[in-house]
Amino acid sequence: MKRTHLYPSALAVMILAGASFACSDDNDTWPSVDGKNPELAIERPVIGSRPGRTLHITGTVNDADGLSHITLECLPLYLDKRIDLISIYGEPLETYALDYMLTSDLTEAGDKFDIRVSAFDVLGNSTSTTVSVDMNGDIDAPTFAVTPADAVTVVLTDKALLDFSFTVNDDRALGSVSVTIPEIDFSTTVTEFENPASYTFSRQIEFPAHNGEYTINIAAADMWDNVTEATTIVHVSDTPDFAKMWLADVRTAAELNSDVMGVPMLITRTAPFEYEARYYNEKAGTEIFFLPQRNDFAPLCIGLDPEDNTRLVSDPALAKPLVLDKAQVYYLIKFNTATRTYSMDTYSIADAVDPIPHPFGSMELDRWKSGEEYIEFYFGYTTEGPGNIMRFEQDPVNPHIFRLPEPLKLKAGRHSGFIIHNYHPDGWWNYCTWRADDEQDPEVCGWYGEVTNPKWNGDRAEDKWFKPAIPADGEYDLIMDAHLDRMKIIPVKK
Repeated sequence: MKRTHLYPSALAVMILAGASFACSDDNDTWPSVDGKNPELAIERPVIGSRPGRTLHITGTVNDADGLSHITLECLPLYLDKRIDLISIYGEPLETYALDYMLTSDLTEAGDKFDIRVSAFDVLGNSTSTTVSVDMNGDIDAPTFAVTPADAVTVVLTDKALLDFSFTVNDDRALGSVSVTIPEIDFSTTVTEFENPASYTFSRQIEFPAHNGEYTINIAAADMWDNVTEATTIVHVSDTPDFAKMWLADVRTAAELNSDVMGVPMLITRTAPFEYEARYYNEKAGTEIFFLPQRNDFAPLCIGLDPEDNTRLVSDPALAKPLVLDKAQVYYLIKFNTATRTYSMDTYSIADAVDPIPHPFGSMELDRWKSGEEYIEFYFGYTTEGPGNIMRFEQDPVNPHIFRLPEPLKLKAGRHSGFIIHNYHPDGWWNYCTWRADDEQDPEVCGWYGEVTNPKWNGDRAEDKWFKPAIPADGEYDLIMDAHLDRMKIIPVKK
């Protein structure tokens, strides 16, 4: 067995780094308060893990006489750690929050081992407990394959019915899935699963037949008590006015949830009940819907009334798609959710404008802003800066659209951050660049550059990097429309 390394938490590292500034005296005598042994409570005495993964040993230690030190010991792991609290803090502590990170070696699959944790007070009293680590255990919490929407609206008629569904997966086995709505005393918990790795909750829920707001709480736990939680706010209204609306040019909930960003596409709310969508239609026959929740086509999906295609309906069982029958044009669609009316117009690629200051690939970038030397102007994706750019390719038909020539290879989790920026060998920042509307949940690719096209009069974005959540390991295509201020990162189609 190879050695496993123990790393203190970030907080502990800072404390240890500052230990030289604390003062202590090994000969100090500390008075007795109650003479009792320390109280040692470990948050999780049995921890599941896997080779190469990091786990936390956490807990709380209390002692009225004052804590002196804490030890963590495990001979098979070559672990013999002493946390000298008096040296760190200059005095004993009555309470200490233990939080240590343990990273295991790749060769230890299937191993089980015990870590002995002991707390000592200034009188020499001690308390010990054992943390058991199972390397065949489960360290990852369940994940939502189809994520519940943050907010949904139920249109009130004679009843207020919500068809509510979500899918949750676990890489080992689910332990329980619970759904509660405290305002209407709704509560259900599932503990037996036909497929222990995946469960789909689907139920029609009836709310009181009047305007109101309700909270759906979801908790999914695996067999190792790793828990994932989500909340959906339900608005029941007889005259719904949606704060946000999205355009969907896909047909399945899976496609709404497999992107990194940009699907469905956020559109503009121009006034109460009124919305405006701009969309580039590459091929004739594109079918679109409008959604007041971005994660699913239910409970509401706005499309054509099957009995009168000049009007809209919001029932997903009835709504028919709006079909965009003109290719290589931009569509401007306006609609009103109160009157259920809409209009569709088009305008040409030539009539569309964007903030890009020079023709892409031209020799028009003034390197020093002096008129003495010009270099090639291009831009693309970067996680570092202007000197290291993954260059875009410009669409041969629509010059407002740019793509990466090769897919991004991304790992599940939170992206560390990127921007769209022009190349410059000398670190010239923010000449031609785009930023996010929201770092953690970006939907808009906003212009942030210093120089713009005189024909463009849009708003300037704040300096926020794109740091979206990556739903799964894989390859993703990145496509940006500089006219629409929109960018999407979607799985590569196989």
